[in-house]
Amino acid sequence: MSEVDNYLGYTIDQIKGILYYDPDTGKFTSKVSGKELVDIRFCYRHPKTSKVTGFHLARVAIMFMEDRYLKDVDKVVCKDKDRYNLKYSNLCVVDPKGTQPIYNSEKNSYLETDEDHIFYGTKSRLFVVRRGPEQAVYRTYSKQKAIEVRDRWLESGKVLHEWDETMPFMFRN
Repeated sequence: MSEVDNYLGYTIDQIKGILYYDPDTGKFTSKVSGKELVDIRFCYRHPKTSKVTGFHLARVAIMFMEDRYLKDVDKVVCKDKDRYNLKYSNLCVVDPKGTQPIYNSEKNSYLETDEDHIFYGTKSRLFVVRRGPEQAVYRTYSKQKAIEVRDRWLESGKVLHEWDETMPFMFRN
């Protein structure tokens, strides 16, 4: 088996031309748009080929700091189990044999808002209209839209069930 010499077809230097990483804060910034990245993945469209590549930022952070490529089987985990904390001191590569993938054990908690039946997700940043403690009627990023749906839901006798078409499929019921 030969040594790995790229990540998804890109060298470390090529990725450094696309992204800037601050190991103390764990923040990535796109050199293309100048914006700070807020997710654990970054999709990059190559300007000449239009091929889209999804970089896992925890893997990229390890590659930048240790100046080495990771094998496909290598697992990068966060010591505090917060996948969004990409500080270099929080990341480690573990042997995949005998190690189960570590998922964020801190569940998305929903806080009550000043509006009845509307909750706010601390991790997802979604406003959720709820029937009860576990059953969602509607999810959206807009509090105003959530209030409008809640009002229609109450007027309909609590039988309305909708989702925002802009939401990822995993948030749709």
